[in-house]
Amino acid sequence: MKRKLFLFLTAIATLLFVGCDDNTDMLGTSIVPDGDKMEIDTVTFYAGSRSILANDSILANTNRVYLGRYTDPETGTVFSSDFIAQFNCVENYGFPTEGVLGDSAYKIELKLFYNSYFGDSLNTMKCEVFELDKTLQEGVPYYTNVDPSEFYDEDAGPIAEKTYCAIDYSVPDSVRFGDDYTPSVTIALPQELGNRFIHKYYETNAEGDSIGKQYFANSDNFINNILKGLYVRCTQGDGTVIYVSMARVNVYFRQMVKSSSGKVDSLAVSIATFSSTKEVLQVNKFNNGDLSSLVDDNSCTYLKTPAGVFTEVELPVNEIVESVDTLNLAKIVFTRYNQTSDYQYKYTIPAALLMVRKCDMYSFFLQNEIYDNVKSYYATFNSTYNQYVFNNISRLINYCRDEYEEGVAADPEWESKNPDWNKVVLIPVTSTKDSNGSIVAVTHDLKMNSIRLRGGKDKIAIKVVTSTFN
Repeated sequence: MKRKLFLFLTAIATLLFVGCDDNTDMLGTSIVPDGDKMEIDTVTFYAGSRSILANDSILANTNRVYLGRYTDPETGTVFSSDFIAQFNCVENYGFPTEGVLGDSAYKIELKLFYNSYFGDSLNTMKCEVFELDKTLQEGVPYYTNVDPSEFYDEDAGPIAEKTYCAIDYSVPDSVRFGDDYTPSVTIALPQELGNRFIHKYYETNAEGDSIGKQYFANSDNFINNILKGLYVRCTQGDGTVIYVSMARVNVYFRQMVKSSSGKVDSLAVSIATFSSTKEVLQVNKFNNGDLSSLVDDNSCTYLKTPAGVFTEVELPVNEIVESVDTLNLAKIVFTRYNQTSDYQYKYTIPAALLMVRKCDMYSFFLQNEIYDNVKSYYATFNSTYNQYVFNNISRLINYCRDEYEEGVAADPEWESKNPDWNKVVLIPVTSTKDSNGSIVAVTHDLKMNSIRLRGGKDKIAIKVVTSTFN
């Protein structure tokens, strides 16, 4: 009887607590006979928070890469973004069976497609392209502080350069504003590189047998034998970062084709395309400069991406568990301060945050985990109240407390050896949903975001719903 009553009242408390505002102090009273009386109350505890550097905790592998430079008005330092990309080859790709006219490429280009950008649309930027002489390795966790010089010979110089703007006004308005138009930066590559694609495909051994087709049998063969990858870095300009959704190498070649007469007497230009896709590796390289001024600011905490600053929260786990009888709910809210500085280009607000235990902040992304509402939680930005709300982290508090008790019982020095046992980190993330709307992947948000949260010298309230049988 008491068990059923307890579950019933807990459900009522949950509905009342989640639906109320942050100023609610009392949520439950006695509503049962004295013999089975249970009191439901709310108690407020306080958590400390601070800003921490993301440093090397951001996995660089991504389906989107970023290119550009921007002087951060918050810190006065220059943010820069470069990337390394490998290119996918469809299985058993083949050039025309009878060869290409002239046995050489007509031209070859690298196209960087992007749907959005940050900063000035008319700012002149310049980038360089280097060919890799060493491949990225599958299964190796590359982070955004990766050193690209490990994969190419800088002394050899770039194979291509390009000056560009985020909006290409050489494209007619009728095209730029069309539904099927995707802006891109087109970089001409050396014709010798295109020739390599074709010559390798038609390569034969000493006996005259074809061996080139195996180089295009799959992406691994293609990367190891034809093109290990490209490194693209921004070298000039300040004020624009483009969000590249796909990099593509196009190899143009001439071939003789059949005309309407049925004879092979017409000259055509064909294209072989090799794109950066999720089947191959793309790695971002970020440089945020000196962010210590944000970390040292105790008036608030910061969330700054990409690979900039996170917010660390120390939960009063022991205080909560020792002060309540039964922990039903624990609600914590993070309030965003409005932007007070009038920057020319405003940073965006992270759409969602992951709250994850600090000791798991690496493995969560490395193992492609999904939040489980025990050791990790997910919250979206509420623009009406300017908040990120985590409605119930009670299972996290209980999990941390159980781990603490087991650890201390086994080793009196456990707490000093595990200083992060009661700490979580707030990380801006993006999510991928399936056809049913369920989140199936959570990854780092690498857009140009920057916000301030209430915290630092101001403690963060945790509203706890507790129940007690008399």
